[in-house]
Amino acid sequence: MVIFYIHRTPSTQAYDKPYDLTTVSIKPNFNGPGGKDINIGKEKGTEVIQRLQVNVRPDLFPKPGAFDGKKNLLLGQVLHGNEQGNPSSIGPGTVVASSLNMLQAFLQAAPKMANGNLHKGKSVYMQWRRGYQQSSDQKRIDDRIRPLRLVDGFFQSARMTTGQLIVNIDLSVGVILQGMVLEELCATFLGCKNLRDLNERCSSPVYFDKLRHFLRDVKVSIKIPGKTLKSQGRRAIRNLIRDVGSHSFDRNGIPTTIRDYFLSTHGVRIPSQSVGVVIGNHEIFPMSVCVVPEQLYKSKLQPEHVREVLSFVPKNPRERLQRIKAGWQNLEYENSEFLKGANITVHPDALTVHGRILPSPNILYSGASGTPATPTPLTLTLAKPGTWDVMRKRFWSPARPSFVLILNLTGHRDSPDMNKLMGQLFNTLKERESHPTGVDVPNTSTIINDSGADLSALIRREAERYKVGPIGLLVLAILPENAAELYANVKRVGDVLLGVPTQCIRWSQKLTQTVQNNRGIDQYLNNLALKINVRCGGVNHVPASTAMDYLAEHPTMVIGADVSHPSPGSTAPSFASLVSSRDSKCSIYSAQMKVQPFRKEIIESLDEMMTKAIDVFRSEVDDTKNPKLQLRRIFFFRDGVSEGEFETVREHELNALKKLLVRIYGKDRPRITFIVVGKRHHFRFFPKQGASADASGNCPSGFVVDRGIEHPVYSDFYLQSQPGLKGTSIPAHYTVIEDENLGGNGNHLQSLAYSLCHTYQRSTYVDFSAVGQATRASLLSTQIWSVNVPDFISHPGS
Repeated sequence: MVIFYIHRTPSTQAYDKPYDLTTVSIKPNFNGPGGKDINIGKEKGTEVIQRLQVNVRPDLFPKPGAFDGKKNLLLGQVLHGNEQGNPSSIGPGTVVASSLNMLQAFLQAAPKMANGNLHKGKSVYMQWRRGYQQSSDQKRIDDRIRPLRLVDGFFQSARMTTGQLIVNIDLSVGVILQGMVLEELCATFLGCKNLRDLNERCSSPVYFDKLRHFLRDVKVSIKIPGKTLKSQGRRAIRNLIRDVGSHSFDRNGIPTTIRDYFLSTHGVRIPSQSVGVVIGNHEIFPMSVCVVPEQLYKSKLQPEHVREVLSFVPKNPRERLQRIKAGWQNLEYENSEFLKGANITVHPDALTVHGRILPSPNILYSGASGTPATPTPLTLTLAKPGTWDVMRKRFWSPARPSFVLILNLTGHRDSPDMNKLMGQLFNTLKERESHPTGVDVPNTSTIINDSGADLSALIRREAERYKVGPIGLLVLAILPENAAELYANVKRVGDVLLGVPTQCIRWSQKLTQTVQNNRGIDQYLNNLALKINVRCGGVNHVPASTAMDYLAEHPTMVIGADVSHPSPGSTAPSFASLVSSRDSKCSIYSAQMKVQPFRKEIIESLDEMMTKAIDVFRSEVDDTKNPKLQLRRIFFFRDGVSEGEFETVREHELNALKKLLVRIYGKDRPRITFIVVGKRHHFRFFPKQGASADASGNCPSGFVVDRGIEHPVYSDFYLQSQPGLKGTSIPAHYTVIEDENLGGNGNHLQSLAYSLCHTYQRSTYVDFSAVGQATRASLLSTQIWSVNVPDFISHPGS
């Protein structure tokens, strides 16, 4: 991200309104199928108004106006914003919200109109004109992913900060589908030499399904030689059909095949086994008459394409900043008639903000003395912020799995290398989990070779054979190198159907070589040990700091909550997840997950989920006999909420939580600090040259900014907790909705959030955010309330 100042030149003309607003209604003079009205979308509405101003009737627009894609045509003198002290002043329908929406339209108008540019949302994807040359690496990427192409996009957003307005500009990646005849595009995608090769390859269900998924929602135009069709617009592909020519339909009551219709009506021959496309609900065309105009590709990418996108993005912050500055020239704010007409200028210099580095907490492992229940701390001071070494350290609280079931699902029989790895792994676990009380390596099965076709039955059968039940059982699954579906099935069977922890190992050629030559095997085994211990209910480490001491002073619960939504085009439901701490060190979490309506962001079942979370917390201590053990404080980290939904979350989640706590505890309820943590934003920090950057070129772990870009209404800050690895690190944005615990002390909250980031158990790196460590703990939790564990197996010992 680069931030630029916005300045409005004072006008000599007096205005008695904060902005001028002209209402525009765009409605076609024809109806859709069945006489239905046609609704013009935001992007199409913007295109219509821009063409009207530039090409059709420029005489009506002495000063070009920007259109927000809905109903507002914005002429000059529009920027006016007040910083109010309450959230309702910036909500929907307010002057401030309308002004920001209009300013956003002004900023995007000129780049969207430029020839060759494509746009989606707040991002504009550019065909470079000046200040940039495509690198040889990028050209090679384009050759490898044809018919797709990658271009830099630029996210633009006008934002309020205390005392000023800024423009947030960041780099994004646009995946462009190159314009060409549809048959040529399909042949390129599948690697076919010619049309005949394409039809033969599409006879394979694997290739046909791959092509069908690739073309889903791709827009095409119908071009029949020598014909002018009524509709020349772009229309989305809904499905593919094999041997399109053989499909028949009723034409004036007479059955006719598509092959005969196109030959007799259009003189177009359709070869046998040609693939066709379904457009809309019922229209079918052969690929030979379809043309793909250049467009943004919006469907889910193939795994090989994702890898190319990752190699396309800037490798470090310096490269990202250079590409943003190069793109700045092409936004052409200084030449925009829309901004000039509104007397608005954008300063080209990036905004400089000052931050500070928070001190890292110490990391505690178990010392040589003590017991598993009361370990003696071994304090580890971090020499490098954000990361540490687990070598030769004992887990703070080792798990005690009673039995490990080893499944080889690679499709090949177990090998000496595979058996060697298992022996090395259990030796590593023994070193990590050994205590004076003598926790030993658990009993294990031999390596069981199976296809994994019926995992549930396999695990039940083998558990019956070894006379073990679900309590203390760990399933170790060895998978092929590329087995995404099998991996998902292992997790589904373990987490949902049987309620047993699972650990997957991807058996690749690289891992085989690592086992054979022993190079790097220790690091691999230690990473596995970290995951296994926590999946089986152990605690690898705990952070120690003044902030963590504060949490332990009184009974405190840390909550992480999120709602995940299905991918675009899917009709699957959304899922609400909530994890809650249940120990004094806020390092052990219980997880819940609930289905809720499609794309609904507010957590519907929060009452039920929080009631269970409190029950679990109370099960650790009996607060009915000792009032000092009663829950006193709750820190609620809410993920995935946009700024426009802050007050909705306050009304429907925070207020509901308060009422629930009053019902349970009375007037002396626990105090709540409710924080929204944002990760999908475009603020990026670029350290100045010198000692301020870490080895990756990023700001170091613990970098926090709370001045210069702070919100004028809400208390907020940006914390970059994770150490830089590749690319440009993303800071987490913390916004305080309500704070009953810390009295608005931002410094204390920042230290607390940074310390909680160190409780993430699956690695020796600090996590992205305090809510990140909590929500991902749901994958590690051993308590899943929807699982009926007694039904796992009928063996008496279970």
